[in-house]
Amino acid sequence: MERILKFDAFVSDSRRYKHEASSIVATEKMMMKTSSETLIEKKYLEKSLDKSGHVFNIKTLSETYGKDSATQKIGSDMNSLVSDIDVITDARGKLKQIYNMPDVIKRWDGVKKKWKKEATNKNREQVHKTIATVEGNLKNGTFVDDISNQGVLYFLLNGLYGSYDDKEELQLKRDLNKFLVTQPLPLKINYKVVDYNRFTKEMVIEGLGEVDEERLDKKTLTKLIRTLKDKINLKVDLQVAYKERFEFDQYHWLIKGEQEVKVKIPGFYMVESKQSIIQTDRDG
Repeated sequence: MERILKFDAFVSDSRRYKHEASSIVATEKMMMKTSSETLIEKKYLEKSLDKSGHVFNIKTLSETYGKDSATQKIGSDMNSLVSDIDVITDARGKLKQIYNMPDVIKRWDGVKKKWKKEATNKNREQVHKTIATVEGNLKNGTFVDDISNQGVLYFLLNGLYGSYDDKEELQLKRDLNKFLVTQPLPLKINYKVVDYNRFTKEMVIEGLGEVDEERLDKKTLTKLIRTLKDKINLKVDLQVAYKERFEFDQYHWLIKGEQEVKVKIPGFYMVESKQSIIQTDRDG
């Protein structure tokens, strides 16, 4: 039986959500923890010009970080760039374009000036490298892809709308930044409908991910680790566990979502990340 996840904006034009995230990154010499809680509003504006997607405003209402968050400042500054954006989605509901990109650029100019002013002799080189990376991503378009594959935008612009068949899973490819040392983690994620109410059309979709070996730059990863470990013949064993869950109401607005990622290279590197999002205004 075919099941169709199709967004209906005519019943309610906006929803509010709470997003919570926590992560641990560990190597032989250090361990970093990060946690955050964000309140956000997603508001429907109109159909896209080609009628295949939709236009939304996504606004951050509040954002707090845990006391143990190692990257609080840079995370907060980067999130401020997309604190109030109008986005256009494709037919599947995935981020296609930021309509008010000039506002994002203007905010970035302010953040960049602040970073340069606050840079110390000790971190100045790293600050300039980070600035160069962000500038490059803004110019070549990868900034949009990066933000759509992480954090709250990953859930709100999930790209899961369309038809699902009982016999065949939907496979999507994702690249997760900050999960595989110096390179993105390429994944193939298989999605299937695990619960469906044929009367109300409420739907639950789960996804299981695995490393996309064809897109993984294993040669560069192996060379990096062998160099850092100073072992020419070191065997690099990449272990990845990835799962997601999305729940949609009868109008196919997102109700809640969860994501868990575990990446491990034994004896060298480990990342564990958990994220969740839940609608906060379902009863009013």
